[in-house]
Order: sequence, then structure tokens, then C-alpha cells
Amino acid sequence: MRILLHTAALLLLAAQAPAPFRTLDDRFAPPRFADRTAWEQRAAYLREHVLASAGLLPLPERTPLNPVVFDESTHEGYSVAKVYFESLPGFYVTGNLYRPAGAGPFPAVLSAHGHWTYGRLENTDLMSGPGRAISLARRGFVVFTHDMVGYNDSRQVPHTFDGRRQRLWGLSLGGLQLWNSIRALDFLESLPYVRKDALGATGESGGGTQTYMVAGVDPRVSAAVPVNMVSLLMQGGCLCENPPGLRLDTNNVELAAAIAPRPLLLISATGDWTRETMEVEYPAVRAIYALMGAEDRVRAVRFDAEHNYNRDSREAMYGWMARWLKGEASDAPQKEQAFTPDRLPDLLVFHGRPLPDGALTPEGLTTSWIAAARRQLGETPPEVRASALRHALAFAGETKTPAAAPRASRRPVVLTAGIAPVVERALRQAGYSVRPVALTPFDESAAAKVNHFETYNRTPASQRVADLAKALRASPGAVLVAGGDAALAGALAAAIGPPRLAVLDVEGFETSRDEDFLARLYIPGLRRAGDLRTASEMAPGRLVIHNAGATFDAPGARVQQAPLTPQEIVKLVRQARERR
Repeated sequence: MRILLHTAALLLLAAQAPAPFRTLDDRFAPPRFADRTAWEQRAAYLREHVLASAGLLPLPERTPLNPVVFDESTHEGYSVAKVYFESLPGFYVTGNLYRPAGAGPFPAVLSAHGHWTYGRLENTDLMSGPGRAISLARRGFVVFTHDMVGYNDSRQVPHTFDGRRQRLWGLSLGGLQLWNSIRALDFLESLPYVRKDALGATGESGGGTQTYMVAGVDPRVSAAVPVNMVSLLMQGGCLCENPPGLRLDTNNVELAAAIAPRPLLLISATGDWTRETMEVEYPAVRAIYALMGAEDRVRAVRFDAEHNYNRDSREAMYGWMARWLKGEASDAPQKEQAFTPDRLPDLLVFHGRPLPDGALTPEGLTTSWIAAARRQLGETPPEVRASALRHALAFAGETKTPAAAPRASRRPVVLTAGIAPVVERALRQAGYSVRPVALTPFDESAAAKVNHFETYNRTPASQRVADLAKALRASPGAVLVAGGDAALAGALAAAIGPPRLAVLDVEGFETSRDEDFLARLYIPGLRRAGDLRTASEMAPGRLVIHNAGATFDAPGARVQQAPLTPQEIVKLVRQARERR
């Protein structure tokens, strides 16, 4: 018997052994979809998931841009000016506006840059930000070239801007850059000489990530050209390309295809991680466009070059933008003429100038963002907060939360996690089948070796939620009794796999304190989604929270500061089992 029990224990541990962590360098399989409906459902999820992982569900308030366009210099066929505007109050997007000669209206292109030394101002054989802007302007496009956060004139926060508290509230470097891109489209739309129905986006490397992200979530982008970025071999190595939770179950190919059926050109190179685009990634994207009846709106080209946005790549982009934003008959590459960029001091927005009064510091940005998020939570419809919470918990791919079973099983089942032996003993003595939930062990050492771990994997708290939600779904109608950190995870799991009742000893947790979340319930985006308040509203009447802190806020639950005795817990379980 002892051998059998030991063998059973080993099997249980094996069943709960963690799977290998996902990484940005994994080789992912090409996505495949059976029909158009399946893809459209997936695409809708992906668009919302990008916003949620970026802290943009719901979208922040579109506060006034207060744009400043100045120091315009005129050249043959185009002009270039310096620009700054506020994407958030006190936070500035900076760049240059290239404008064709004439009154317009003109199509416009949002031009993002990669991680080059000079950012948007890099001008080499491998990449020229000014060169593509000048060439597009000469062809009749308005172009806005804007800084990545922390590059050139964008110096309010560094390109390393990050923190666990910020992530709790949905504030990340990648999310901030996506919001900047959305507001940059607002800026272009506001210009009287820009056609609002003809906005394009392009960028290379990290700018390619910005391109497919904004194109996927913002339908105003009519055509996109991400360069040297869409790959199943590597998903993006910089912090700005890895908002937490973004790629728990997806990859860049799916994210780039979310623009379908709007026109998409993939440009790749033999000398980087896009070297297999023509054989692997492009066929997968083309198959999605085929489901949409839009195969003529997707193309791919590959050049024999290292990582770049070189002349060959730019010429392919010019033809694509001309075809889809100007209505020209062909998308064939267009030859680039010689160009001479302005001097760097003549393009830099704040060269020799101070930042505007009231410009936020990193600490000020964090404080301002959290204050705005708190205000917005009170105005956000419950269904939007619920959706944001499902994304934060990595359960948003499901369309419906299953209901608890209406009747008790013949032998009452109580799932437990983190409870004291005296409570478990009281439940067993009362005749309940007590089933401890085995929580997946977390390998901190292995996790520490994974770059941008939270983009691809669950945090320990998130994994506890997943384990408890799985157990609840496997035992419909069960009661959950949990304590400590497992109780906090149980409150969230109850919103996903609802129990008949959850009795949760939260050991003094205070929902008003970010420090408590950081120490015991760290899940990126959780606070932005309304955390335990939203969860309790998703499982109304099913949560009993005891041993709570004085500020514990869960309006859909019964909350008390005093801990329940084992006998009181048994009584609650009995009452729940007796109710139909």
C-alpha cells in the first residue's frame, strides 16, 4: 500500500510539473485556420489582446494634443518641420513632419524607426529615416517620423522605462509607444492637407513591431509595410517590443496578419531572423488573406542584405504605398532619387531648447497614469473591465464563462488550497470529499534566464489562478476553500471557472495597497482591469472573503475582517450545498 501511495504521489507531481517556459527565440509553428469565421474570431481576440497587454483597454482619454509645428524649412518638392505634441498630458511625442509642395489633400505615412544609434535621424546605407521621408514627400505623401521613447528628442523617460508597479497598472514601454503611434495618427488626421482615408504605416525592426501593432488595432491604417520584423524565429528583443502578456499564446505572424484584409507588404532580409519569410511566414499570412478573399492585398519580398531598411527595401515600400494610398495601377518598386537630409541640429526638436513647462518625469508619468486609470475604472462599463481582466489572466480567448452546476453531486466535493489542517479536518468530518488542488511549482532560476519572461509566460500568481480555474472547471458545482496567496488567486479563478461558493482567507490583504499586490498577487495589468473588485462582480454572491484588510474592496462578495472558524466554514459550505 505504501508503495502504491508513493507512486500516486509521484504521478500527481509529474502531472503538475511546469512546462518549459516560452521564449522570444522559440521557433513557433505557422498559424492555420480552417475558415474565415475561425480567423475573424481569432483576429478580434488578437486586436483586443494587444490593447489589453499594452494597458489600453479601455483606451485612455484622448486629451488635447496641443501640437506645435515650427521651424519649417523648404526644399525642392517638399518642406520639413519640427513637431511636438502631448500623447498624454505632459508627455510629448517628438519628430519631423515632411510635407509635399502644394495644398493637398495628400495621403500620409507614419514612419517609425528601429534601434539605430540616431533613431529617426539615422542616415546610412543600411537605413535612412530622413531618406525615406524625403522620397515619400517628393512622391506626394505627408510623412511624420517620430521618436521611440528615450531616443533623440523623446528624453522625458529612458528607453529602459519599466517597473513591476507600472506593469500592474498596465503602463509599459511598449504600451506607451503604441499609444504614441495612435496619437500620431490623430495628429496626422488633424492636418487639413491630409487625407483621412489614406493613412499608411511603415518601420523597420522595432519600428516594424510598432507598425504591425498600430495597424492591427487601429483601422485608420489603410496600408502597412513592416520591415525585417515579422518572423516565427524571433519575436523582438527589446523591452519596447514586449508588453507583458502579449505573446502568451500568439506570435508576430498572427499579430501582423490582424490587419487583414487591409494591404500588407512584408519586407525581409537574408541576413536576419526574417530569412525564412518567403518559405514560412509569408505563406501563412497569405493563407489568411485567402480566407478573406484578399490575396491581391498581401505581398512579400526578400533582399540579400543584413538587418536593414535600405534602398531596395524603401523602393519596394514606395510602390506599395503608391498603389494602395494613391490608387496607382501597380505596386512595383519605384526608384529612389538622390537626397540630402538636413543637418541633425536642424531636425532635432529640442536642440538648444528646454522641454516645455510641466513635462513629466518618469515618476510623474507613473503617478499621472495611475491616477487616470483609477478615475477611468469608475467610468468603464463592467463588461469592458471583465474583458480586460480575462486578458490579464490569460483566459480571454474564451467567449463565455461556464456556469456552476445547479445541483450538488451525490458526494459533496470541496476543493482546497493553502488551508490549515484543522479546517481540512473539519470538512472531512462533516462528510465532504476534500480534494487539495496541486499548484504548479515555479522554477524561479529557469524563469530568470528568460528575456522578457512576462511577455511569454504566466507569473507565479497567474499560474495559481490557472491551476485553480482548471480544477474548478473539472469539478462543476464544487466549493472552493482556500487560504493565503491561494485564496487571492481563488478570488480571481472564481471569475473564470465559477464555484458554487468560494470561502477565502486572504490573511489581511489590502486592495488599496499596490505593495500587497506586488508581494502576493503580482499579475501585469491586474490593477488596470479592476483586480479583485472586477472579479467579485463577475462572480456575484459566490465569494466569502474573511480575514480581510480594512480596505478590502470586492463589492460582489461578502467581506469581513474577522477570520472564520472551521465550524463557520463548514456551515457556509453546507448552506451552499443545500441551495439549488
